[in-house]
Amino acid sequence: MTSIVIYATKKGSTGLYAKTFAEKNDYQIFEYTQAPPEELASAEKIFYFGSVYAGNVLGLDELKKKISTSQQITIISVGLTSKNDQEKLAEIHNGIMKIFPEAKMFHLRGRLEKEQLKLPEKLIVKMISKASKKKAAHEKLNIEEAIEKVADIGSVDYINLEELEIIK
Repeated sequence: MTSIVIYATKKGSTGLYAKTFAEKNDYQIFEYTQAPPEELASAEKIFYFGSVYAGNVLGLDELKKKISTSQQITIISVGLTSKNDQEKLAEIHNGIMKIFPEAKMFHLRGRLEKEQLKLPEKLIVKMISKASKKKAAHEKLNIEEAIEKVADIGSVDYINLEELEIIK
């Protein structure tokens, strides 16, 4: 069975996970805008690593147009949402299922550095952090705590390459 890895990233976490996974499994890897149509068409199994922005996985709509329903797809979302934030994870998974209802899904936590953010993103981080600080500690989601850290200390890093072992 031929398998390939496709990834969509903006800040780098997703690319790191995808490249490590592809290397460990000796799979070809392509950035989602650079994947040759013939490689996509000939792959029986696709592992798609996509960054999460505002609850949506980057590039899924474009990928849907390029592959057939006979191909097996595994989608690995990468973002600051933790496994403890069940409501946020459900939102991400529901968005994936609307586009790829047959996909296997996994979620990994990434990293975020304030210096990589553009001005509108910095403003959103500041706004979310400010709102989160008004909440009691037991009411905060892990993602809100992570965003507070980005606002206050400049970065968070939850990358754990060992978690790639569960993806088959």
